[in-house]
Amino acid sequence: MIKYIFTILFIALGLVITPAVNCAEKTSLHEYTAGTNDMLEIKVLDYPDLKTVTTVATDGSITFPYIGTLNVKGKRLSEIEEEITKKLGEGFIKYPVVAVSLIRSESRKIFVYGEVMRPGEFPFGENITAVKALSVAGGITANGLYGKVKVRRKQKGEAEYKDIDIDLKGTIEGTTAEDMLLQPDDIIIVERNKTFFIYGEVNKPGEYVLTNDMTVLKSVSLAGGFTKWGSSSRIKVLRQKDNNAGYETIKANIDDVIGGDAAKDISLQSGDIVVISTGIF
Repeated sequence: MIKYIFTILFIALGLVITPAVNCAEKTSLHEYTAGTNDMLEIKVLDYPDLKTVTTVATDGSITFPYIGTLNVKGKRLSEIEEEITKKLGEGFIKYPVVAVSLIRSESRKIFVYGEVMRPGEFPFGENITAVKALSVAGGITANGLYGKVKVRRKQKGEAEYKDIDIDLKGTIEGTTAEDMLLQPDDIIIVERNKTFFIYGEVNKPGEYVLTNDMTVLKSVSLAGGFTKWGSSSRIKVLRQKDNNAGYETIKANIDDVIGGDAAKDISLQSGDIVVISTGIF
């Protein structure tokens, strides 16, 4: 329970792990196409007084010192940089070095769906990551803390999307660093927790969240242990067959596991039903 609360707070408060950014992701962000109501930041090296934060007007234009009005709608950030560099170099500044970046996008969106507090669409911003987007969406619900998180991204020049899995649980716990930069129109999907069931001679039978390391022995512990009639050697795991063609029965005996032979414990899968039989014949 404490682990759940910690994870919810971690995401809801927007505590972000800095992602490893590859060159391809940087380039794709730099090639962002400006649109109406997008907010841009323009800097000129060694000229701090020219730093400008501007919003693209409804007619697609922005204004910049010494230059005046520029039409930027439909142009890539790199193209805007080139145009400003050229115009400044025509007499105002010798060899200007210009950087244009996106602060907030109102013309392009990202989408967050599934087990989050506030699913929907949100403005795209430069350097927005999957963890930041989940924070903006209110964080992951308790029903999605152990669910799969994926980014669905449209491939350039193709109609289909590609799904990219992210180990955000591992990222938050510090075991991995799989946070990633998002691109315009990315869709983040947080799937519902996978679960299993345990019934029979345990103190708290019912449905439980399936964590990556869940085994028969751990499931018994999670369910409050055996009742006084429960048998550690008469356990069955009912596992659904492929194509939903009924269940197969896997017999489990955790006496050896309790004795220290962890290799004999059975790992559980989504939808498994653990049945603890009575030890009385």
